[in-house]
Amino acid sequence: MPGRDKKDFKKRSGRDWVSLILSLLLALFIWLVHNLSNDYSAYLRFQVKAVTNIEGHHPEAVADEILLIRGRATGFYIIRNNRRGSVPQITLEVPPELFTPVEEFPDRFVLTANDLKDKLSAALSGEINIDFVETSTLSFTFPEQSHRKVPVNPLISVVYKKQYINAGDIVISPDSVLIYGNTEDIANIRSVNTLPVNLSNVDKSIQGVTGLETIRDVRIDSDEIRYFIKVDRYVEVSDYLSVKVNNLPSGYSIVLIPSRVKFTGRIPFTAKNDDIFDDISLILDYNTFIRQKSSKVIPILDRGDVEIYSYSIDPPMIEAVITQER
Repeated sequence: MPGRDKKDFKKRSGRDWVSLILSLLLALFIWLVHNLSNDYSAYLRFQVKAVTNIEGHHPEAVADEILLIRGRATGFYIIRNNRRGSVPQITLEVPPELFTPVEEFPDRFVLTANDLKDKLSAALSGEINIDFVETSTLSFTFPEQSHRKVPVNPLISVVYKKQYINAGDIVISPDSVLIYGNTEDIANIRSVNTLPVNLSNVDKSIQGVTGLETIRDVRIDSDEIRYFIKVDRYVEVSDYLSVKVNNLPSGYSIVLIPSRVKFTGRIPFTAKNDDIFDDISLILDYNTFIRQKSSKVIPILDRGDVEIYSYSIDPPMIEAVITQER
């Protein structure tokens, strides 16, 4: 019996030591977590990647210098930030006007680091409270890129409610953009399309925002395009008009077939319908006509100050025959 008691005592002693060691380790872990969760003042290092839009240059670059800031952060964050051989990178969108070009080097730009304090605070919000920025300036190299300005082509389809129409052209802003890339990639690009916009049952002026179609290996300096479409109610009016000939030299006469065409116009609903045909006329210009090869011509509308949203003539083309008088 005494031998069995000794064995039980040794087992209990062993378990007690294990429990004691585990308790000490647990207490040490809790103490460590508690202390590392507290905020401490420290110097923290970052590698800054700037994203900007400097005309004629690549949009991204990493600073040559390490950004050093003084601030308060948790112990966990400070240990992670100060690991040897590792400097965390932070990406900041920086307005191009904050950069100062270096005259001797066309690709080099400098930035006052203190100008980034607000952007740093926003980017590191919840992790670091910045006291001040130790680094004075940061230097970046933004390689030059080929670029061209091209117009924006709006892919906007509108179906109007009955008796409504666009009162003028679709207005977009910006109406042209800069494209960047290798010379061979952008040489044949004549325009950039917007993302398709499909509108239906429209009976009032409308505005909105759409994006641009992406082009492989090409960067575009704008992300979005604003559009505005003025919409108005219209009324349709029709009458027959004679085609007038301008600049016909003496000694010549011209025969038009037909000499009168049916004109149909869409005008504002609030316009005075009776007055429109006193102020408009259809013109054939002799000087323009003789420079073309065909004898068929489309008369040009002289509308004066009359507001006409759209119009058509029937027939759409007339025949013109010039004869010389004897």
